[in-house]
Amino acid sequence: MSLQSAEWFSRNGMECSRVKAHNSGFPKHLHDEYVISANLTGVEEIWLAGKTAYVKSGQVTLYNPGTIQASRFDTQSVEFISVHIPQSVMKMLADEDNIRSDREAPVLREGIINNARLFDALYRFATSSRLNQGMNEEQELILLCGELLETPAVLQRGDEQRINVVIEYLRDHLSVKPQLEVLPQIAGMSKYHLVRFFTRHTGMPPLQYHMQLRLHHARDLLRRNVHPLDAAIMLGFYDQSHFINAFRKVMGTTPHHYASQVRSGHHKLPVP
Repeated sequence: MSLQSAEWFSRNGMECSRVKAHNSGFPKHLHDEYVISANLTGVEEIWLAGKTAYVKSGQVTLYNPGTIQASRFDTQSVEFISVHIPQSVMKMLADEDNIRSDREAPVLREGIINNARLFDALYRFATSSRLNQGMNEEQELILLCGELLETPAVLQRGDEQRINVVIEYLRDHLSVKPQLEVLPQIAGMSKYHLVRFFTRHTGMPPLQYHMQLRLHHARDLLRRNVHPLDAAIMLGFYDQSHFINAFRKVMGTTPHHYASQVRSGHHKLPVP
């Protein structure tokens, strides 16, 4: 038998794991938390409610607290990411979403789920948790739970205006990373609704949106012959490697190369 846990990490009571396995399995068992897994590669055989099913790459499995489950991995290697969400966390977010207000946590649709948005949300949260990214992790948790609760982020009258107020605040504070606790106060809505409505309105979460604004302003500074180091400091990037990697990810080149190309008159640069 071969069952190898490549990583197991816990942040703020949330546990995540990344597992590689073959010729092995988990006997019938249950958890006190919600367990959501994203199958990255291979095929996992699961047992749930007396039936056997097969989880393929790109699919998600979800188990409610107390659900008895089992799984088996054949000779083909399987790799998956799992997140354990405490009932208290899910209940709190369900209450914010006005799904229910009693003392019990919600019962979610369980089993094998074909949902690319849920798969991506689970992967992003697990990644931010592994990297211990703080506010990004909290933001991704909100988006993940929004997908799990299957409630669309429908903007009501006045919501778009409140989101635009937040956008203006982000534009006015490019040199300071925004606090996720402050933005809902500016918008006049809960953190849960702010993150989901902002993402629905703009296409990306508020913290990532702010990073885009900073990087585009950095490009403008470089065009005006501001040295890359000075541009980074002006925009609050005190970690130069962070600035370089973030700039390259969006612009396709490093700040220094971009600046040198602009100064030399070459314009064959990737422009988002």
